[in-house]
Amino acid sequence: MSRIEQVILTNMCMITDGQQVLVQDRKSKKWPGITFPGGHVEPNESIVSSVIREVKEETGLTVSNLELCGIQNWTDPIDDYRYLVFYYKTSHFSGSIQSSDEGEVFWIDREDLKNIPLADGFESILEIFEQPQLTENFYWFEDDKWRVENK
Repeated sequence: MSRIEQVILTNMCMITDGQQVLVQDRKSKKWPGITFPGGHVEPNESIVSSVIREVKEETGLTVSNLELCGIQNWTDPIDDYRYLVFYYKTSHFSGSIQSSDEGEVFWIDREDLKNIPLADGFESILEIFEQPQLTENFYWFEDDKWRVENK
């Protein structure tokens, strides 16, 4: 049995400023809604460097002092690849926000996230960023339905 599998590496970053978080209203048809900025890791790029680059591209901010919070992962049941998202957070940034083709970015009070249209599954993702005892957001496909568990 081979232990080699195809993997897509991505990242997401929660940027805070006091009680506010920076969110992005994604324009993607595949995964629309409010989420944190992030994106793909390029070949020969470190995970941390990819977070800094993606945040800069999508928000105009330069982040530093990134703290790894956990991961999200699932295996695509059709194309059989694993998708890994590395979750980071920080309150250290410079610059001013500017939206990109990925979607509009804006600051919002953390408590107000419950009142806006979040991207599918984003509520369970938030737990990984905010509860230190949780480090994995795991999805699996069972009985023709996606299941999720935070560990």
